[in-house]
Amino acid sequence: MSKSKNIQFQPIFINAIKLVLLLSLMALFGCGDQNQKTVVSNSESIENEDSTKQGAVLAPLKGDILPNSKVETHMILGTGSVQGAYFPIGGVICRLLNRHKETHNLRCSVESTAGSIYNLRELRKGDFGLVVSQSDWQYHAYNGTSTFEKDEPDQSLRAVFALEADPVTLIVRADSEIATFDDLQNRVVSFGYARSLQHRTINDLLAVMGWGDDKFKKLVRMSDLNQISALCGGEVEATLFLMSSLNDYLRDLDESCKLKMIPIEGEHVKNVIADKPYYRTGVIPAGKYLNSPEDIQSFGLGAVFVASESTSIKAIYNIVKEVVVNIKDFKALHPSLEAIELQEMPYAGIAIPLHAGAIRYYKEARLLR
Repeated sequence: MSKSKNIQFQPIFINAIKLVLLLSLMALFGCGDQNQKTVVSNSESIENEDSTKQGAVLAPLKGDILPNSKVETHMILGTGSVQGAYFPIGGVICRLLNRHKETHNLRCSVESTAGSIYNLRELRKGDFGLVVSQSDWQYHAYNGTSTFEKDEPDQSLRAVFALEADPVTLIVRADSEIATFDDLQNRVVSFGYARSLQHRTINDLLAVMGWGDDKFKKLVRMSDLNQISALCGGEVEATLFLMSSLNDYLRDLDESCKLKMIPIEGEHVKNVIADKPYYRTGVIPAGKYLNSPEDIQSFGLGAVFVASESTSIKAIYNIVKEVVVNIKDFKALHPSLEAIELQEMPYAGIAIPLHAGAIRYYKEARLLR
């Protein structure tokens, strides 16, 4: 071969070697969009069923691809204080979800928080994927009312499922002639201190009934701590508590003080709930407090799990499914869950639209009316 031909051949030969090396590197490490599509296809990513946004909450975990080549999605659940009921309930939900994480590629962790208002604002910022909220606050956040009046209405909020009710509980002495709420007329009563949750709840009922303070012989405003002693001592004839606080105030009840609970029900209650759908009916179960021989009907607020519209449809679908399928175990894991009814989960106290993932499972389970 002549010297001129050899000079022409060398660049071609060298370029061919470079091309082979480049193709080998591409095959070894993957290339661009093609590889990304392959990973999603093989991983059955939690996001492949919907076009939801991935943010800080629903982004893949560090490392992205696990040993089994599946992309895992991390759901952070905002609850309440460590001492409250909703932090351990959040832990129960995460345990149910995590035990099948290899199937649905979801991982859940729970965080303690400052409560409903904080949760809803952090959810809006994208710092949580799912939060628990008192039922009235989900309504106010969605509509930009009450405490959320300075915020823009957050109409991206979506309900996932309702937990238990926390009905107001009317208590009188066992020998009292009071048998219904209407019997409180011209009596000395206490509904707690003026800004207490039970007082604000009963004020909505009184407004529907057209009752003012003048309907009572005397309306005494006092702390929960003083209500039982005032009732036992004959200073008042009826007191009002939230069911969730009864254990605290009845635990050390003197045996000489015999009390009973009075139902709060009827058309006026129905009208309150129709006007303010974050209220719901609730039951104080027979035998749970004051040896009541029967269930006591009442109404009040409840707890609702809330997500954003952008939270993954498949993620919410699987969370609802885990809770519903394992409802007996779920109810047994915390005392405040005992009264949950499956038929009420998509409705009770829910005053905002349901999340699409929740709707999908509720339809499958025939829980939507």
